[in-house]
Amino acid sequence: MKRASQGNESDLLDIMVDEILTFIKVHEPPEGYFVAFSGGKDSLVTLHLTRMAGVKHQTFYTCSSIEPPEIARFIREHYPEVTFLYPETSFYELIKRKFPPLRTKRWCCDFLRKYPTRKIPLKHRLMGMRIEESRDRGDRPRIERHIRENTLVYKPIFLLKEWAVWDLIERYEIPYPSLYDEGWSRVGCVVCPFICSPNMKHIDRNRERWPGIYKAFEHAVSEWFEMRKAQGAKLKERTTEEYIRNWYRG
Repeated sequence: MKRASQGNESDLLDIMVDEILTFIKVHEPPEGYFVAFSGGKDSLVTLHLTRMAGVKHQTFYTCSSIEPPEIARFIREHYPEVTFLYPETSFYELIKRKFPPLRTKRWCCDFLRKYPTRKIPLKHRLMGMRIEESRDRGDRPRIERHIRENTLVYKPIFLLKEWAVWDLIERYEIPYPSLYDEGWSRVGCVVCPFICSPNMKHIDRNRERWPGIYKAFEHAVSEWFEMRKAQGAKLKERTTEEYIRNWYRG
């Protein structure tokens, strides 16, 4: 995944780094930042630049239990100072209580990622979000107030392109998960409605790599489906297998 900066790109990268370091320093709160860490490339660069800025901070990883297990091992090996946070209720139990998450009704990020951070008093939070990753993010500011959570979210690498992220990883020799070199472009949750598609390309690859997670997911969905049927719910699918197949296909 690495690539070398050349000529003007290297100069541009210097300018970007200087701007990001200034951004982080200018907004530093007295109590220090909460740095959200996922082990992915964007959070790796965000944390490294935070360290370069010399600001006070603590780093947290919210472990949903449905990420690649390689990520947790990577973080423990290379970033032992990172604090692990865990949801109060497992993903599989939440499916049975609610429903399998959908693109249009994606409750999982709140319950598995956001809510576990509420007990941390640090309200100024650095996140490795970039505009390039999603259209919706381009309509949101670089500093965002979340009233319900009573937090301020800062996005220092908001404007960076993917090439710049990888160039910084190479420049500063930042260790990164081997999954990127094995063909994975993202190292988030293994089961996610955003990777569902009619051709099931990403689903099939993930299910082959992490069969245990998919077995647990399908078991939880089966229990939810049978319970809803017993309650008289009108679901268009007649069997659990049909529902799961349709879910995978988006």
